[in-house]
Amino acid sequence: MTQSLFAAPPARRPRAPRGWHWPSPHRPPPAAFVTPLAAVAALVTALVPPGSYLLAQEAPGAALPAAALVLAGSGGLGALVFLLLRMSPLRALSAALCHAAHLSSHDPLTGLPSRAAFLERLAKAALVGNGALAVLLIDLDRFRSVNDALGQAAGDSLLRAVAQRLSESLRPGETLARLGGDEFGVLQAGAQPEAAAALAERLLASFGAPFFLGGGPVEIGASIGIAVGHRDGSGDVLHLLQQADRAMSQAKQQGRAGFCLFTPELGAQWQERHGLEWDLRRALAGGQFRLEYQPLVCLASGRVLGAEALLRWHRPGHGEIPPDQFIGLAEEIGLIGPIGAWVLQEACREAAGWPAPLGIAVNVSPLQFRLPDLYGTVKAALQQAGLAPERLELEITEGILMRDTRETLEVLCRLRDLGVRLAMDDFGTGYSSLGYLNRFAFDKIKIDRSFVRHLTNDPKAKAVVHAVMGLSQTLGIRAHAEGVENDEQAELLRQEGCEEVQGYLYGRPMPPQQFATLFRQAS
Repeated sequence: MTQSLFAAPPARRPRAPRGWHWPSPHRPPPAAFVTPLAAVAALVTALVPPGSYLLAQEAPGAALPAAALVLAGSGGLGALVFLLLRMSPLRALSAALCHAAHLSSHDPLTGLPSRAAFLERLAKAALVGNGALAVLLIDLDRFRSVNDALGQAAGDSLLRAVAQRLSESLRPGETLARLGGDEFGVLQAGAQPEAAAALAERLLASFGAPFFLGGGPVEIGASIGIAVGHRDGSGDVLHLLQQADRAMSQAKQQGRAGFCLFTPELGAQWQERHGLEWDLRRALAGGQFRLEYQPLVCLASGRVLGAEALLRWHRPGHGEIPPDQFIGLAEEIGLIGPIGAWVLQEACREAAGWPAPLGIAVNVSPLQFRLPDLYGTVKAALQQAGLAPERLELEITEGILMRDTRETLEVLCRLRDLGVRLAMDDFGTGYSSLGYLNRFAFDKIKIDRSFVRHLTNDPKAKAVVHAVMGLSQTLGIRAHAEGVENDEQAELLRQEGCEEVQGYLYGRPMPPQQFATLFRQAS
């Protein structure tokens, strides 16, 4: 059988692999071809340049052979496009090649240039000419919820409609592409930051009116990150894309439906964040976490009732890192599950060594609460430590109760059936509702420290505390005040009927050995 490679320009032809040859451009292709599998092997072996191709058919000499066209994408080995069709190689080859080339460089859903085509155009733009070059990355806000609620077909229709509106917002010299999922990119040649910001405003304005799908109007927004660089002739555009991506993430953190321009200051923040993430991923295995315990005290008698477990991280080379600087990151990168499980296990283990009925309170973050097996994690921690369930108190924030009410109620009921106590943390700062207290059967309301701090000098804060105390007494739920720092605050809380307190007046967070000494002295 004659084996042949063809249709690559002579100047771009690599050395043919053993058993293959490049035919003369003046002769038609041979009648016999190799199998599709052999064609793929030859493509990989020969490192066929972008745009060249091989043709293989299953049955040599067939009048209408079943053929496979193998087209190398812009990345050489990065993309192999197989187009299976029944055709005469000589008559339909040209049309098939054009169709396959279009498929390899365009998004089939929206018809926009693909990510590979966008990167190629960006690299070419960075190589030629002078002046600035702007990249805008557009990420749709709330697209996933629309896709989940209305289905993939509706999601596809929405993406096509978004692509149309974005295209209508462009001017000459601006190129739009779909980069994947719900992310789009725009290349703006010769742009300064002001022009790029004006383009971002035009793009955001295109989301001002709702999109009409089969099920009715749908409103979504977008977050845009902008990076502006100068053409340096290197063709290296990855750093520009990274900067635009970081700016887009910052736009989302700032509240979505807006844009953010990458700056050196933002780059420094991301460098710090990257280092923080790197160290955080190694903190648990490296034994860098520890717990401190802040006393929970009976206001009437001063007796220690237990402690709240507070997570501490000693980051090598940086010292103590406050929880508010890494808990959100742990949630974002998927570490809150293992970290939260460790906190529960360690807190229960420590509390098991205290005399009954001293209890331990552990905060549960909203994302940790929504993990599949919080119940199993809590139960395992209790069993491993040998701690009675009623000595464990889980602190739940109000925000948890606003999401998936039926599932939330189911989880809380299972935890109550297990025997653990439930406290509503930071009461009054979020979505407080009498229905939550009545429906979810909490054992305790924790009055947020922001009200306690201003209790003595702000009539509104005093009114809030008075109302919460009345509510707790009516519903038969214990009231607990956080952040008590002086005797005057403690006295006002005592007059209101508050039962439990914690704060610097009664003890700062302390290592377990110091807390053990404290409750021994108190007893």
